[in-house]
Amino acid sequence: MILNFKSLPLIVRTERNIDANEINISFQTNIPSRMIEFWKYFEEVTFENGINIYGFDIAVERNRLYEVSVYAPDYILIGDDGGGQGVFLKKNSDQLNVFYQDLGALSSSFYSLDIELFSWLENNPVIDEEDFPSDELDLIDEVKVYVVRIPNDANKFIMEIRKCFNLKLSIIDIREKLNSLPFLVIQDITLMKYGKVIESLNQKYNCLEVLNSKNVILISPVKN
Repeated sequence: MILNFKSLPLIVRTERNIDANEINISFQTNIPSRMIEFWKYFEEVTFENGINIYGFDIAVERNRLYEVSVYAPDYILIGDDGGGQGVFLKKNSDQLNVFYQDLGALSSSFYSLDIELFSWLENNPVIDEEDFPSDELDLIDEVKVYVVRIPNDANKFIMEIRKCFNLKLSIIDIREKLNSLPFLVIQDITLMKYGKVIESLNQKYNCLEVLNSKNVILISPVKN
């Protein structure tokens, strides 16, 4: 199999005796012949920007590791971008269109790059921030969390935010800060990790506001 890469990746070659039946057993899907050819001769292809496409055996191992068949049964993980995004193909498709999703959010909807896999690989493959939907950018953006109003139950709130965010501030310090709002609780965290925690806290105490890196409000208390 010949691929004409515009930017030369690190290539680990192999001679893997593989056929459609073995792929079907491993992934419960049919795969276009060009992908089978790739897996016969490439063990791994890694680009300077971190894009990494797996050979067959690595793909089998990574799909098992991330439990793709459980959380995203319609897709096969075939690579990653070196930064937490997985590169996927859709099962039982005649096309090798490239899809991507965060490897920690496989039960969410997948996104398409609207390009065929090998065309993508031959033309400097990348997943830019522009490719991310705005809601996904919000999940991975670093945010700041403020208290902007007195919580419904200040005593319980203080105890809970110290635990949820592992704050080093003393109870007395937090009490004082609640007297001079807004109070910056924590920054440089992501909604991917803390979104549900913040949502739960706001349901109980209705006092938190979250701003992204551009100081756009993403979450705010409900107005009474």
